[in-house]
Amino acid sequence: MKQNKNNRFAALLLALCMAVSCALPALAAPAASANIDLSRTGSMDVTLYDHQNDVPLRGGALTVYKVADVARTNGDLHFVYTADFTGCGIALGDLTDSTLASRLEAKLPARAAGTTHKISEQGIVSFDALPLGLYLVVQTENSKGYEAINSFLVSLPMADESGWLYTVDATPKVGAPTQEVTPPEPETPSTPSEPDKPSKPEKPSEPDKPTQPDNPDMPVDPNDPNRPVSPGTPDNPVNPGNPDNPVAPGNPDNPVAPGRPDGNALPQSGQLNWPIPFMACSGVLLFAVGWVLDRKETLA
Repeated sequence: MKQNKNNRFAALLLALCMAVSCALPALAAPAASANIDLSRTGSMDVTLYDHQNDVPLRGGALTVYKVADVARTNGDLHFVYTADFTGCGIALGDLTDSTLASRLEAKLPARAAGTTHKISEQGIVSFDALPLGLYLVVQTENSKGYEAINSFLVSLPMADESGWLYTVDATPKVGAPTQEVTPPEPETPSTPSEPDKPSKPEKPSEPDKPTQPDNPDMPVDPNDPNRPVSPGTPDNPVNPGNPDNPVAPGNPDNPVAPGRPDGNALPQSGQLNWPIPFMACSGVLLFAVGWVLDRKETLA
């Protein structure tokens, strides 16, 4: 009896462990979990585009609800339900299950708080600064002319071959058109602005009045080649001196008187110079005769 109680207790413990393991699905392998930064936030960009008709879905709104937080246990990452989904009874074992999002949407409590953004004219809506976790994306307002898209799940961050993606791009399948889709009319180009009126050019200044050129010199009348200019009569040559009648040299016997410069010499009066030596010799001769006579008288 005691053994049966132990068996029932063991079976209950095993079932509890299995339930816990189903409620905490693995987010990544232990090796990859070491590189995740749990302090960061994530973002997602959702694009709604009708590729069949080549038009974006305009208008409407998307709302994201946080389903679970990211937690780490013994080095392994897993999701833990938020308060809005605790006790929903849905296991997060396989996130690729196409029915998982619709089943979680059915469990949304009326008080669930989400973040809602309008869809742009380009069919894009962005959600930024989202805490890491698992999010449920629901179209809470249909786009014009289309049924609402099916809800889907987005994991932030998302693992890929290069690591963790903290910004996720999602392109869900659009809903069926509720009316005939017509391509949007091309936008009317805006009227170009009037070109600026060119400014009036300034009046050019009057050019300087050119000065009157000087009258050119009259050219010299050229000689008539038929009437050459007669050469002038050559000057008479100078009569050369007579080589047989040389000029008489100056008188060498009449030196300039000492003490008198040449410029103060007395002019010649035409007298002859030859009596001077004659008279000198006569005086010497008379002196000699007187001396001889005087000598004889003394001796007598």
